[in-house]
Amino acid sequence: MAENIPNDAGGAAYGQGFTSSHRIHSVLTAGNVVTVAIQLFREKSDDYITTSLQSYLWLFLTGLGASFCAGIGSVIGQTIGLSNWTELGILSLLFTLPLLAFGRGRKTAIGGVLSQLVFNKLVSRSETKEDIQKRLFPRIWTFFRGEVLFWLALAGIYFVLAFILGLILRVFFSSIRDPDFFDFFTLSEQDFSSVLLTLITVIVLFLLLYIGLFLFFSYFIARLWLFDVVIAFENVSAREAIRRSWQLTQRQGWQSLSVVIICGLLLIPPFSMSMFLSIFSVFAILFIMIAAFPVYQAIKAVIYYDLRSRNEGLTFDLDITATNPQNHLRRVMLQTPESIELDLALGGIGSRTLAWAIDQLLLWVGICLFWYFGSILYLSILLPVLTNASAAFDQGELNQWIEAIATFLTFVLSNCYFIAFETLWQGQTPGKRIAKIRVVRDTGQPVGIKESSIRSLLNSIDVFFFFVGVILITVTQSEKRLGDLVAGTLVVQDQQQGANETQQLFDFSPISSQLATELVTNPQLKTITPDQFLTLRDFLGYRSQLVSRMRSQVTTKLADQIRTLLGQNNQPLALGLDDLELVEATYLACQQANQS
Repeated sequence: MAENIPNDAGGAAYGQGFTSSHRIHSVLTAGNVVTVAIQLFREKSDDYITTSLQSYLWLFLTGLGASFCAGIGSVIGQTIGLSNWTELGILSLLFTLPLLAFGRGRKTAIGGVLSQLVFNKLVSRSETKEDIQKRLFPRIWTFFRGEVLFWLALAGIYFVLAFILGLILRVFFSSIRDPDFFDFFTLSEQDFSSVLLTLITVIVLFLLLYIGLFLFFSYFIARLWLFDVVIAFENVSAREAIRRSWQLTQRQGWQSLSVVIICGLLLIPPFSMSMFLSIFSVFAILFIMIAAFPVYQAIKAVIYYDLRSRNEGLTFDLDITATNPQNHLRRVMLQTPESIELDLALGGIGSRTLAWAIDQLLLWVGICLFWYFGSILYLSILLPVLTNASAAFDQGELNQWIEAIATFLTFVLSNCYFIAFETLWQGQTPGKRIAKIRVVRDTGQPVGIKESSIRSLLNSIDVFFFFVGVILITVTQSEKRLGDLVAGTLVVQDQQQGANETQQLFDFSPISSQLATELVTNPQLKTITPDQFLTLRDFLGYRSQLVSRMRSQVTTKLADQIRTLLGQNNQPLALGLDDLELVEATYLACQQANQS
């Protein structure tokens, strides 16, 4: 029996008071993971920064204690007759390691506390910070072992990549003979042009190789960096936490990589600006580290929640009321010229950073290709033709003109990229489309060439003039950079995504349909709330997308909860029914009860 059920047919039909029409609300983009985490951090930033400060104080105090212990170790070493500095150093190190390890473990455990606080807000769980600390602080050494395994794994990957890069460089440089290197400076103009193009090609290939290795290494960081969150949430050993982090990110490895890249990019503006503070830069960097630590832990909590929700059905639980993470995005009410009000979610700093990074990558690839093929055209065709055409040809003057023209075309290309795409794609560039955001006017209408041109021309000021655009996006309620303020535009979430997914196709078995008619008469059926009804509805629509090992577990969990709600002794629940059929029947019974 197949049944088409509109996505909005659940909450309003079965009852009132439910705040979101979708329980599968945690399929977040990489940019929204960061944005939601930052918003959650802002809600209790004072408490989080205070907790972060405590973690760094522990590092400082254990460092002081380690220095004192190192002195004691040195004195003991001299007392027992050790005179070699190496031996004294090893003995001092043995005295300091326990305290240093405890300090690192304590800091990592406090990070777990911060992540747990954020995660509890997402699942509406009541647990005080003191209770979390009592639960996690006895496991400090587990956190420390997890961090050691994390860095050992990254060190192994780094050395493997360095070895591979070293082999490539050795093969390349061994193919270049010394006479070839010195002959490069005595080549004729035609041969020099050919060799120069070859050299440029080699440099570009090595840059691409380096970027590829960097992304490959960052990919492993993104797959393993949730180890501390796993230890805090799942009470597992350090080795199991590393394995679990790898398992969680198996389907969304590239999304996790995008989150890591966004985090790195967002640290560039504050660290760069701190360099201008002269002698106060050290204090500025320390403050940035203290403020960034809870933000990073919040990001880990949100991505953990997102991965478990989309892959393992974390929110498919009748006993919890999980909040929609996207409710934490800032929203804006716009009024169109037709007096229609639009409630839109703003793009957010995370999504905008991701879109900017992708656009810059594509733009600079295009610029490099323009210069590369332009150089081939000039050196291989245009220059030889002009040289042969006139003996009085001034190559130096032509080079200056070509450089000026190429620079001007580069400027035009870098601006036309944004202007053309935003105008033709209704406010989207390739980066914005991937990040699922778009630019609109303050009235909610699509942007035109005027607005796109203003935004593009002011983009350089927003980025390179003390990152004024990043600051404005962060501090203004409407998240407008300078280009948006002047052009009268907003960056919002792309709500056209999934607009056509208005129905879910449920295929119920005959047994489920028959059982539903019997469950309708159960008086306990009224105890199922609209929120729980939507949980059942969205589970049935999303079940096939869960990882296979969790599919049956979530089904069994929901079936057991239904038996508890409806009464274990009521027929036909006392029978050995299939769990999935019971879930389907309960959902159908709720619908039939409402229709009657």
